[in-house]
Amino acid sequence: MAMEQDRKVEKLKEILKDRNCTIEKHSSVMEITFSQEEDAHWFENIFDDYQKESAVSCLMSMRGANARYKFVFNVKDMDQFINLLEKSKDS
Repeated sequence: MAMEQDRKVEKLKEILKDRNCTIEKHSSVMEITFSQEEDAHWFENIFDDYQKESAVSCLMSMRGANARYKFVFNVKDMDQFINLLEKSKDS
């Protein structure tokens, strides 16, 4: 199970490699921190769609000098989240 989750996190990192972010996975909670404001806006704009697709829930975003553009949220369906990100990554 842990290796499967690791593979999925690696897939996420691959999808988001051009977005200049760090990804941390804690159980069902995902933390993504963007260093560029435009990448953070991109993620925030598509997050609503991901909630509608039941892939994620409970977005908490933190902004500031130290937090940069951090999003913490629950992942309900990691496969669905990955699929949606793949579709959105070029938009």
